[in-house]
Amino acid sequence: MPEPAEGTNEYLEDYCKDPARWAFEMQIFLLTRRYRAQKYAQAKVRTKGGFVVMDRSYYGDVCFANVQKDQGFFTERDYSTYMMHHHDMKLNLEPPAAAIFLNVSTEKSMERIAHRASVIAGRECESGYTLEYVEAIGREIDTLQKSMKKYTNVFSLDWNEDRIKPEIEQVCVEMAAMIRSLPCNVYDFWLGTDGI
Repeated sequence: MPEPAEGTNEYLEDYCKDPARWAFEMQIFLLTRRYRAQKYAQAKVRTKGGFVVMDRSYYGDVCFANVQKDQGFFTERDYSTYMMHHHDMKLNLEPPAAAIFLNVSTEKSMERIAHRASVIAGRECESGYTLEYVEAIGREIDTLQKSMKKYTNVFSLDWNEDRIKPEIEQVCVEMAAMIRSLPCNVYDFWLGTDGI
């Protein structure tokens, strides 16, 4: 399930032009979209089994909200309202069976953002992201990785090298095999048994 972006995030361009004005609206929009995606993933696994791979989960959304606050794009009231929604929604979710983090240097992230902005329609506005913003997101994601280890299986992969599609597919096959080989079934939580 891809992250809401080109063609699906009606706030992205406005946010890129004026983050202080549009940060709250965009983050609430993304929080809602990610929450719905997480609920869909849970329902699909419960009814059909298997697994769902999400580009970015509900759990990572708070990383962006924290940066919005720290960079002055959220007021204290905005942040408090966002966190209230995040907390209340989280009560209706089950932890993911596994989380895979693709670790990338800030420099490589900036390079990829610039490339994506130049080749994908609807993402041109992202070329204005600053090094400070990308570094702050990276720190938040590092913190998220550590906290998620308390309640799910966390895998971290070095993703600084660019890969072609067959290489990415091979990594996916290897990750799926690794997750399936865990001593406890990673789907137990969603299937209503004892969990991880």
